[in-house]
Amino acid sequence: MELSTTTAIWLTLAVSLAMLLALFLRSGRTDLLPYVFAYLAFFGLGPAINYALGNEIYIGIVTDKIPAACLVLALALGGVTLVGLLMPVRDRLPDLTALGRTPRENPVLPVMLYGLAAYTLAILVTRGPAMLAADKLGRIELAGPLHTRYLVVEMCACSIYFLARAVRPARIAYWVNLGLYVLYCLATSERDFLFVLFAVVLHVLLLQRRRISPKFGIAGVAFVLAATYLSAVRSGDALNLSKVLNEGSTLFVDTFVLTNAADSLRLWPGESYLNGFLTAMPSALVPERPMLMSWLVDAWLPGSSSGFGFSLTAEAYANFGYLGVPVVFAALTLGHRLLFFRAAQGHVYAYASILYTIGWMYGFRGESASLLATLLHGVAFYTVIWLGSLKGRSVQPTARPEARVPHGNLVPVNR
Repeated sequence: MELSTTTAIWLTLAVSLAMLLALFLRSGRTDLLPYVFAYLAFFGLGPAINYALGNEIYIGIVTDKIPAACLVLALALGGVTLVGLLMPVRDRLPDLTALGRTPRENPVLPVMLYGLAAYTLAILVTRGPAMLAADKLGRIELAGPLHTRYLVVEMCACSIYFLARAVRPARIAYWVNLGLYVLYCLATSERDFLFVLFAVVLHVLLLQRRRISPKFGIAGVAFVLAATYLSAVRSGDALNLSKVLNEGSTLFVDTFVLTNAADSLRLWPGESYLNGFLTAMPSALVPERPMLMSWLVDAWLPGSSSGFGFSLTAEAYANFGYLGVPVVFAALTLGHRLLFFRAAQGHVYAYASILYTIGWMYGFRGESASLLATLLHGVAFYTVIWLGSLKGRSVQPTARPEARVPHGNLVPVNR
């Protein structure tokens, strides 16, 4: 018997909450995956809940396909849950700041951070007042042609928290750059900094001998409200429950792809993931850079100067159908898990874990090419820092608390 749309929505919500509870019971407050899961569920299911409540939803959502889109999301979250349950965090991770090894002095890191800060300050001083008087597209145009690349590089720079904290000259540079980056995002009506702060704070809590306090749930609500408020400011809408739930844009993409994938998209299995690698290559080598978000604009609103993003769930379905969705998200979670488990073993792993978390959350409403581009930028960013440390002297370690010896399936820290 076919379920009604409303029944399918509430059933998906109930299943999602059950999976979220299972993740919390399995790993408790020593794991960040439940919080990432909650983010994916909220932004994936929010508009559907609005529909079930009789509230206004985005006009592009194909309501007949909402049950199928709910199934796609549930399968994706199922893949995340499966890996989370099979690879739990059995105890607190070791304290990264108590590692016996200390980084070398690195003159390149503070220079890079101050350089980014100087660029940001120049944009804010010269174009900030005009940005405040412009709409969203006008602000991005005023930011200049480097706007998109700047945002990606800042994701990398903000992910370097633990290394910057350990290299004394870079500490102040990190906070100066972070503060100006937040101001830049506010001036350009970008919300990327919320993902950055969310990921960094979670890692700080878990890698400095702390559990995540239940109060962090309040911070999560504030995260959603802040994102909604920024969206409301730039669109002139009122801030209410309907607006909060409509923050997720993936339902539009998922229902549109479910309607049109067989006719106008027609991907062979894995095609868009291969295209993601081609897109990451220099334009001189690959002049035509196929992007799913470009297809969406051309199919939904040809000639539009606005973008609609895309959806990792829709991309997985378009490539492999229903059965491929949990597999793709299980693979994404596995990559995240392996980095997070090693985050306490060295600064490079902590950096990679933070950046992957940011990229996954940001890319959920995009496509794999965006996530891959973020990670490749991250590799290049850290490579420059690593090369700058080769000739540096080892920093004298300061007095630090004894590291707790983990147990369970975690690797002990070598002292």
